[in-house]
Amino acid sequence: MELQQAYHELQFENAFLKSKGDAFQTFFENLMTRAYKSDFMACRPWGKEGDKKNDGFLKSEKRLFQVYAPNEMEASKAIAKIKEDFEGAKKYWKSYFDKWTFVHNAYDGIPPHVQQLILELEKNNQGLIIETWSLEELRVIFRKLSIDDKQSWFGLAPTNETKSNLGFNDIKVILENLSSTNVPPPAEIKTVPAGKIKANALSEAVVDLLHQGITKSYVVQNFLDQWYDSSLGERLSLSFNNKYKELKAQYTPNQIFYELQKWVGGGQRGTPEHEFAVITVLAYFFERCDIFEEPKGEIK
Repeated sequence: MELQQAYHELQFENAFLKSKGDAFQTFFENLMTRAYKSDFMACRPWGKEGDKKNDGFLKSEKRLFQVYAPNEMEASKAIAKIKEDFEGAKKYWKSYFDKWTFVHNAYDGIPPHVQQLILELEKNNQGLIIETWSLEELRVIFRKLSIDDKQSWFGLAPTNETKSNLGFNDIKVILENLSSTNVPPPAEIKTVPAGKIKANALSEAVVDLLHQGITKSYVVQNFLDQWYDSSLGERLSLSFNNKYKELKAQYTPNQIFYELQKWVGGGQRGTPEHEFAVITVLAYFFERCDIFEEPKGEIK
């Protein structure tokens, strides 16, 4: 995966995971309007009529969308919502669509009762294609976006040229900023065991960013070797470990990586050069200190 693509894909996944309620519908519309332009018709509630069970329509595919993004996917509420939306869609839009798609934010799967309902709807509505979409289906669409569309949504991303030009001063800005924070006293650094990436179930995008950063991690080592305080590397390792433990209680592994990016980047985030320097620092400490989980036993 290209560096730009991996960077933007991580931003996309994090936006998906954080978007709930109306924010998730806005996220969905942002994706679809960029991917399909005028072929996608968003539908906004209008007075007492609401949206008539239409959260978007893809004209070329005759596909009607219903978007559902609660904080938690409770089976009983989801079943009631799907039934209401599906029957309402048939009432108002039956002559316009032959595909009905339920878009939800339960990226780790829908409850079995919801799956059973979807199968029942398919069984009782022959000739109508009924689907559920979540993160992976939306990711496929995101990957088709042009680089301009991705940048208009998530900003500029590091490129291979950015990577090639990374130098001492880029790393210096970040590590000097981290060194000025409350870094703990020295502690033992653990080396990263084989299989750590697999053990943490990190996404393809995160894995690619780590691999890209590792190729330039020697720049981080050069900085630490020349820094006046020889204990800085060890103290930063402990600081990363403490931050990781704090984030682990709240987020998935991919979200943790994203939050660590924000923490390392500080208030100067924005330029591709700075962003790749952040990735390189993260990759360095991923390799050399105890952030993320160690594999249990041998992972092949």
